[in-house]
Amino acid sequence: MEIPIKIIQASKSDLAEVETLQASSFPAEKQQPSHILEESIRKCTDTFLLARDENQLLGYILSSPQLDNPQCLKVHSLVIDTDHQRQGLGTLLLAALKEMAVELDYKAIRLESPDELLSYFEMNGFIDEETSLYAASQGYSMIWFNPFYLEVQ
Repeated sequence: MEIPIKIIQASKSDLAEVETLQASSFPAEKQQPSHILEESIRKCTDTFLLARDENQLLGYILSSPQLDNPQCLKVHSLVIDTDHQRQGLGTLLLAALKEMAVELDYKAIRLESPDELLSYFEMNGFIDEETSLYAASQGYSMIWFNPFYLEVQ
């Protein structure tokens, strides 16, 4: 019997699990401090999404409105537990975030992609914003446009 994966919004009770998953995924200098994660849970409830099975947190995606363009969401992190990578959870979380973007009337989702994940994000409907190649992170600025937003224009 397969255990269903649920995509839910983060709550304060998830903070310890989010911190544990983050600690196992990033070096200390790249981790968000606990108070920032807690604030994100409070302020970005609609766009801080978790992938869970019945027993544990398997991954999360954290995004918020972009400071310089509040009609767009910016993905701050997409984290999948090491034992559950390459099983479609990242794609599932991205799809759920796209649904939220449509529901909340955001026009786009932006993220920064390292070279090695460029094809993954392209497969998930993101395109390279060619003008925004930034050398410091050796990555690409990627964007997904809300098709319903584009229809209205």
